[in-house]
Amino acid sequence: MIAPPSPPSHDELEALIKEARARQLRRRLLGAAGVAVAAAMGLSVYAALGGGGPRNAGRTAGDPGLAAAPLCRGSQLSTSIGFGAATGSLLGGAEIRNTGPATCSLPQGRPDTEIRLHGRTLSVRETAPPNPFPGALARTIRPGHEAIVWMQWFNWCGKRGAPTAFRFRFRGGLTLVAAVDGMPRCDSSSAPSSLYVSVPRRPQ
Repeated sequence: MIAPPSPPSHDELEALIKEARARQLRRRLLGAAGVAVAAAMGLSVYAALGGGGPRNAGRTAGDPGLAAAPLCRGSQLSTSIGFGAATGSLLGGAEIRNTGPATCSLPQGRPDTEIRLHGRTLSVRETAPPNPFPGALARTIRPGHEAIVWMQWFNWCGKRGAPTAFRFRFRGGLTLVAAVDGMPRCDSSSAPSSLYVSVPRRPQ
């Protein structure tokens, strides 16, 4: 008699869950990135026609705001990276998930983003994206919900092996680390590697 297959171990289950979440994150980020391109084109046309920006830009309906919740701590957040290929670059971002029991406030502004290789900080140029990424500003994160720091990564020509992690440093001391998910094409070994990095935004 053939013995029934043994159930997967706890470690195997954790690995499968992480892989499934990574695939889901890639699909969502790439789909929303297409929305970002369309939205940027629409905003350009609107601006050319003389339209004004919204008076309450940055406000989100139903967002309790910064004063209503304590600042997020690294211990209550998990961070994962999802990238997909985009004409030689990598397009996607970092999903920041609140794994704690209470709503918390995110520091505002773009995080300082570093690329790490076995404990060393690698040279990279970080800039604000030329077009807005989708989603309202994420001022708070409820338990079980996420914010996204959008990124587009260009030109990686590293000769010391593959980078291992991104490190995000927010105002106020919050630091988050996530494993690297792929590398962009090497376009010029004499040019720096560069990143477009957004402020934290809500998923679409």
